[in-house]
Amino acid sequence: MRRRVSRPVSTVPGVGMGSGMGIVAAVLALVVSLAGCATPAPGNGQLPAADDPVAWAGRLCASLQPLGALKGQLPAMDPNDPSTGRATLSTYFTSAEQAADQALTGLAGAGSSPIAGGDDAVAALSGALHRLRDAYHEAKTKIDAIDPKDPVGLGTQLPGIFSSLAAASNDAALNTLGTNAGLNDAVKKAASCSLMSRSAGAGG
Repeated sequence: MRRRVSRPVSTVPGVGMGSGMGIVAAVLALVVSLAGCATPAPGNGQLPAADDPVAWAGRLCASLQPLGALKGQLPAMDPNDPSTGRATLSTYFTSAEQAADQALTGLAGAGSSPIAGGDDAVAALSGALHRLRDAYHEAKTKIDAIDPKDPVGLGTQLPGIFSSLAAASNDAALNTLGTNAGLNDAVKKAASCSLMSRSAGAGG
């Protein structure tokens, strides 16, 4: 078994930093499609008027902050320490599941859309985020079930785990908000949103 430890887990096709960051990048693309989130909703705790399209769009931006915070957090896999790699992945999947939950809570609290088609767009996005959250939960369940002393088992399971996450992150419904012209226009005017295309690309 010790001889097998030398087999790099990260070289298994579809596994490692690159594929995992692809999942996070897909979520970030969603945030950027909304012109990004810079700050949370107004700090006085008061929700703006429900009929204010700009304020409503700003609350959507703020709700996606937890998902944007995932960028750069995927742990690297050390082929010589599969037990630690398994544990760090489990922690990451837990954080990702919680981030999706927080985003869903934020979307639900944004209120009814004053923008035509906005409620339908948010409903579709929420469905996609539920599927993404469930995929992270399933990934954690599978990674936790792997024997930490079995690097071969870890290397065998990871491709399927990341494949399922990639499928959830490529859900077409994640782009629903970006296809609503009225919402995009409101986002550009929202004080709680800022254009983050450059910063997202430079963050790596």
